[in-house]
Amino acid sequence: MKFLRNCWYMVGWSSEFSATDIVPFTVMNETLALYRKEDGTLVALEDLCPHRLVPLSVGRKEGDELRCMYHGLKFAADGRCTEIPGTDRISSKVCVRSYPIEEKHGAAWVWMGDAAKADPALIPPIEGPDSATFAMKCSKKVWKGNAEIVADNLLDLSHAPYVHEATFGANNKVSLKIQKDGEAKRGIDTIERGVIADRWHLGRQSNPYFGEVPSDDNVVSTFLVPGVFILKIHSYAPGVQDRLVDGKPAEEPIFRRCTCQMITPINDTESMFFYNFGPDHDHADLADHAFAIAEAAFAEDKAIIETQQATISKVPDRRMIMLVMDQPVLRYNEIYNGLRSAEEAERAAAASAA
Repeated sequence: MKFLRNCWYMVGWSSEFSATDIVPFTVMNETLALYRKEDGTLVALEDLCPHRLVPLSVGRKEGDELRCMYHGLKFAADGRCTEIPGTDRISSKVCVRSYPIEEKHGAAWVWMGDAAKADPALIPPIEGPDSATFAMKCSKKVWKGNAEIVADNLLDLSHAPYVHEATFGANNKVSLKIQKDGEAKRGIDTIERGVIADRWHLGRQSNPYFGEVPSDDNVVSTFLVPGVFILKIHSYAPGVQDRLVDGKPAEEPIFRRCTCQMITPINDTESMFFYNFGPDHDHADLADHAFAIAEAAFAEDKAIIETQQATISKVPDRRMIMLVMDQPVLRYNEIYNGLRSAEEAERAAAASAA
């Protein structure tokens, strides 16, 4: 698969990185060695010693540097080799790649492309464990499915009544009619580096958190490159659309919840799926219950994705048929493929000029 490189990929929740551990993590077939310096800042190095290609992640952290425990070579946070036991001569060729890495929203993000283009402002604005609005619980799982089909799943909420019949979709089979000519595309709009859908689900008779409590739900889903899904749902008392002021509710919702789901491609057939879920802080007592429901729903997605990937691997030349509910997928793919094509053109131009 061809991946977008000039973007931030999530490589872990901040809580996963201690002061002493070296954590290996693979992104797009490239394994990184992740660790904290003495001041707590994160480092991402290519996870191999160039001498005999032994992973640095099985080595030892010494201060702000990593030592390979095969022949003792030591590497600084910028990738330079600072020590080769038995010699004072260190060639500049003895080095490893250092990747830009940032911590934001309680997560660690690595830039896999041109380091000169690594702008922290492009880190997706997820709600993390440090959210001021939501009581988020976080986790991650490896899904045996490529990043593209996982993204398709998150972009296409029309699967909810079927895949999630036992969880989110229970008793709420809302049919969303999408026009081919693209209404305000049923609330689907293109934004910088992604798409956003703003919809109303009216007349819900229950929800899995409160039970038989009717509501009108405003569902806003944002999907950003390279594969970050942010879903916020605000539940209002029934009939709220009759009480809108300038097209927006003038009243506070009775309940808010949010989930953020981040896809990091491990290789062509596996993805790391980072996720969280939580109610607003006013309903923090529901956090464990809400997260348990979310975990069950994500297990439903995982089962579908892994079955789909197994079939794709068996019939790799079979093309999928796109339907009208795939508008968000098609619009996001236009953005993603456009950015990727621009990257490829830049690399080709640089190579021809060299």
